Amino acid sequence: MPDVESPGLLRRLKSYAATSVLSPRIIKFGIVGASGVVVNMGALYLLTEFGKIPYFMASVIAIELSIVSNFVINLLWTWSDRSGEGTFWGKLVRYHIGAGATAFLGNYLILILLTEFFGMHYLLSNLIGIGVGTFANYLINDLWTFRRKQLR
Repeated sequence: MPDVESPGLLRRLKSYAATSVLSPRIIKFGIVGASGVVVNMGALYLLTEFGKIPYFMASVIAIELSIVSNFVINLLWTWSDRSGEGTFWGKLVRYHIGAGATAFLGNYLILILLTEFFGMHYLLSNLIGIGVGTFANYLINDLWTFRRKQLR
């Protein structure tokens, strides 16, 4: 287990943050993420209001649609300069694990919590949940899904 207070670890994290915060990649990631928000919110609204699917079930479908659309755009644009390790399918699986974890923990649970326990409208709850998972999602994608190919 790495020592969280280690000066080396802190230095590496600060260096990573400094080079990533305003990089073209993070700007692209933000644009792709915004398109994913539109896909997610649009699907959630349409499935709930017109499909008459309960919001908590419609959200699962909306999350999956946004994960797939974001994966394709991120693969072709945001991280197009990285061949990474593995095949298309391997990247898709890694993306689903990472995006699925952040979507479930950051999006879905907050959607349910804010809507059911605090009476917030489901669309506003969903938007807040998406925001919560965004930072973790970027880190997972940059460091794992679309990681640089290791030289051997």
